[in-house]
Amino acid sequence: MRLLFIFAALPLFASYVGNPASPALMDAGFFSLSYPIFKGTSGYVADYTSNKRYTSHDESGSFNPNDAFRKFGLHSQLASFSLIFLERLEIFGTAGSTKEQVKAQHLPPSEPFAYDFQSHHHLSWSVGGKVILIQWGRAYLGFNATYFAIPESPKSFFKFFEKMRLPFDMTHQSFSLREWQCNLGLACRIAFLTPYVGVTWLKSRLHVTSGPETAPVTYHNSHPFGYVFGLTLSMTGRFHVTAERRITDEFGYTFSTVAVF
Repeated sequence: MRLLFIFAALPLFASYVGNPASPALMDAGFFSLSYPIFKGTSGYVADYTSNKRYTSHDESGSFNPNDAFRKFGLHSQLASFSLIFLERLEIFGTAGSTKEQVKAQHLPPSEPFAYDFQSHHHLSWSVGGKVILIQWGRAYLGFNATYFAIPESPKSFFKFFEKMRLPFDMTHQSFSLREWQCNLGLACRIAFLTPYVGVTWLKSRLHVTSGPETAPVTYHNSHPFGYVFGLTLSMTGRFHVTAERRITDEFGYTFSTVAVF
């Protein structure tokens, strides 16, 4: 059994977790020799989160504006890149666009009709690190941590649609989102397949502003702990495909591809 304990001082999306064994899955890149000291990767990530599970009621249990964000979803299309050191430590980042969608639920009786929110695609990015803590044969115990951000911008506001999907004018509600996520996962390589499972901790903060005269409101995720499972397919050692599912803290799934150089 080989042990490697590495401390990475990073502000280590929260969204896609990835395979905890990924630093060791690729033996060589397209332009590098087998088992190089370091190698680079690039790829594509398509992530869809259907429900971020933000807190929707105050302490008394009565309705408040959080209820409008009870089912908050994200759809992200991101380019990924990373550096892998000694097939044990990976420093990674993503950049691309994200679109938000909210299904309004449990509106008060005074509300004339139900409505949904939707935003344009706009900038989002993440940075993070992943380390293999323990390797035993082809079994791996790994840890990763990620910071994911959607900065406030002229395009980061919600459009409103009534129940017939017709748009109507309301005051722009601009927003920004910040997330921190940590994960401890176990993976096992079986031929060209590497399934994995793990537990996650998520801290998500959604800041919404309705106008210059209105104080911003912060929404918090209501379930900090969750589970993740997925499967990585790697036929050549230079290219792999991963499908992932996340539950409890948020509900989402991801499809990603990565190539090593």
